[in-house]
Amino acid sequence: MVYGHHLGVPMAAGADASGTRLPRKSRDMAEHAPGVHVDRTDGTAPPAAALLQPGDLVLFNADSGDDTVSATVDHVGIHLGVDAAGARRFLSSRKTGDGPTMADLGGASLLDGTGVYARSLHTVHRL
Repeated sequence: MVYGHHLGVPMAAGADASGTRLPRKSRDMAEHAPGVHVDRTDGTAPPAAALLQPGDLVLFNADSGDDTVSATVDHVGIHLGVDAAGARRFLSSRKTGDGPTMADLGGASLLDGTGVYARSLHTVHRL
């Protein structure tokens, strides 16, 4: 759905002048989502995981074909918090899992360590 509401959250395509709608695409969320940027990569290191709070949007540049700072954000998840093992977990929808998962299908759903998502974390955004 491009316009309207989904689960009570207003949705929009691209930038929204009112600042109250959540863009549909992850690359647009990185730039135009309402709320505040908590942290963003500068190309030398991913955003600081210590700043994360449950419910934060975590945006990734997970496409292995582009790995520059200005590369397009291409995946988004929601930070769930710290699991029983002390790892920071997130929820996202993936092709491998055929929908939303916090399991480790198609890559570990962890923001710690050396996995694809831990390495490709680009922006943390708080709504």
